[in-house]
Amino acid sequence: MIESKKTIIITGGLGLLGKKASYFFASRGFHVIVIDIADEKKEIAKNISYVQYDLTDINSYDFLINKIKSLTCNLVCLINNAAFNPKIEENIKGFGSFEELDLNTWNKEVNLNLTAPVFLTKALLPIFNNDSNDYCKIINVISTYGLVPPNQSIYNNLSIKTGHAIIKPIGYPVTKAGLAMATKYLSIYLGKKGFNVNGIAPGGIENHQDKVFIEAYSEQVPMGRMAKADEMLETLYLLATSGSNYINGQIIAVDGGWTTW
Repeated sequence: MIESKKTIIITGGLGLLGKKASYFFASRGFHVIVIDIADEKKEIAKNISYVQYDLTDINSYDFLINKIKSLTCNLVCLINNAAFNPKIEENIKGFGSFEELDLNTWNKEVNLNLTAPVFLTKALLPIFNNDSNDYCKIINVISTYGLVPPNQSIYNNLSIKTGHAIIKPIGYPVTKAGLAMATKYLSIYLGKKGFNVNGIAPGGIENHQDKVFIEAYSEQVPMGRMAKADEMLETLYLLATSGSNYINGQIIAVDGGWTTW
């Protein structure tokens, strides 16, 4: 059945922030379409549509768009949230030096973090509902690392503890900085076409990292702690609804003050 309720697409909707955002918007009456590469539909609530898709397969976006058309006739918001970002809590070996940079890893990050959201936005433009006399919303999930470079010192104590030199790689911050500029570019290009285009830049979200890392990160935050995923939701809601009708081309940092100093 084609849903007539206001619809929000959330990419990477099975991740930590994506899943919380999906349930949050669904609980507020939106029809949510989650797009994720994982084969884990059972983890999504019944009132949330799920499309399993590899967003880096840009040449097959026609299939994806036709699938979305079969699910909604009232698309009002796209949240580009999917990203490849090595997690310190999962694989410290992915945190190598610049000299160890691997081309395949670089291309994977560029394709998912930057190319995919740009081309998905392009592909979806014709099916946004611009007939409701309200603005449609495009929200890019960036990162504080798209605004300022990583503070490598937060990994020092963890490097000592693990006996492995840990360095945040270049790919994630560079692609997120590119997405920040794409946000500003599209805000100008689409500003008179019924769209608000903005970004949210979350600070580091606590997610079972080593206590040594949490303490080191928290020391660099004016508020003295890492973020919680739930603390991003109200900002996403603002950017997805009419309260942001005159907010355009902005990157809102929700980071406890990390980017202030």
